[in-house]
Amino acid sequence: MKKLKKFLKYFFITILLLAVIFFSLGIIFSTITYESKVNVNKPVETSFGVFTNAMKLSDWVIGLKGIGWISGGQNEIGSKWIFIVTQHGSDYKLTQTLKEFKKNELFVTNADNELFTDDVEVKFIPNGTSTDIVATSHLSGKNIFWKSAFVCAQSLLRKQDQEMYNKLKEVIEKEN
Repeated sequence: MKKLKKFLKYFFITILLLAVIFFSLGIIFSTITYESKVNVNKPVETSFGVFTNAMKLSDWVIGLKGIGWISGGQNEIGSKWIFIVTQHGSDYKLTQTLKEFKKNELFVTNADNELFTDDVEVKFIPNGTSTDIVATSHLSGKNIFWKSAFVCAQSLLRKQDQEMYNKLKEVIEKEN
């Protein structure tokens, strides 16, 4: 009986310590930042044109199920739209707001839902006859659990974003 009590005591202390460590990650790192880069063998005008073409989004945005416009026009600062994305068998709605837009140079959005907010800056940098696309994401959970979870999943999130931009590269390079 004493051994069982001792085991349970250490077991619960270990669980408590793991919980404290997990939640402290969200306090220390409330926002995670990561970058994705691709070099596309097309000029910047073609690269930017495909990127901003709503009809091509499902070709490279992983899990995109649908898009719905809320307000504003395409590529108009302040415009809003809904993305419906399927991940791991569940549908998520993201409200996207266009924050900055410079044709052939810059596209900045804020994605927001009940779990997180994500500010994404995508730069298009001419590189001779090719284009460097650099996307920087600033992701923050809406509560301490999600902040901590995103810190723990940072490498997976970075990998998923890079896969998405690799797909964008493929789509752009198929353009005439």
